[in-house]
Amino acid sequence: MAGRDDGVAATGTRGGGPRVGRPRRDLELRPFPEVSADSPAAQREALARLREWAEQSAEDAMDWYLRDKRRKRIGSRLLQGLAIAFAVAGTAVPLGTAAAGGSGQGWGYVLLAVAAGCKAFDHFFGLSSTWMRDIEVAHALRGELNAVRLEWATDVLRAGPRGAVVSSDVPLEPAEVERQLALIARLVGAVRRQIEDETADWQAEFSASTRQLHDQGALPAAERTPGA
Repeated sequence: MAGRDDGVAATGTRGGGPRVGRPRRDLELRPFPEVSADSPAAQREALARLREWAEQSAEDAMDWYLRDKRRKRIGSRLLQGLAIAFAVAGTAVPLGTAAAGGSGQGWGYVLLAVAAGCKAFDHFFGLSSTWMRDIEVAHALRGELNAVRLEWATDVLRAGPRGAVVSSDVPLEPAEVERQLALIARLVGAVRRQIEDETADWQAEFSASTRQLHDQGALPAAERTPGA
């Protein structure tokens, strides 16, 4: 999510960086591998490095979304649970105090207001909606990665034993090089599109929530400078 403050650097925007070890706030772009075709062996190694770079970038992005999903899921469930609890209490307290001969209507309004605040917080910060989008993007990335790996494996199996014994000093067929580069470009492009689309959805949702708060008077309107 290129514009989100909780992470982004993608293969150009929000994704594509390593998330190994200590969890990071942002995704970072993996260093692009060195590419050389000085010899057939160097050509094969360059293709292998490019494939590894593309797959690791996809896995990094997928891992980021899964981590983000867990954070948003916890926050969403907590707010939803609090909203339910305060709403029930806001209804039960006045009834209980009235049955006891007292008046707890004021506290009922307070508890109901807190319940509404929990729902509004979840809506404005998009915890529940972002949680769902994180799941969708992670699943889409996993599907695309598996599809590319399967096609690559299919090419290897189709080559059979003959392809396995080809000397590294023999250049790859141009059609084979084009095929492998197309699979790599397809995976890199899929990661970029998923990240950019999710980022656009988040920005649109955030802008809509901000406009709604401005329209309702919950946020102060921006002051215009003279002559603007």
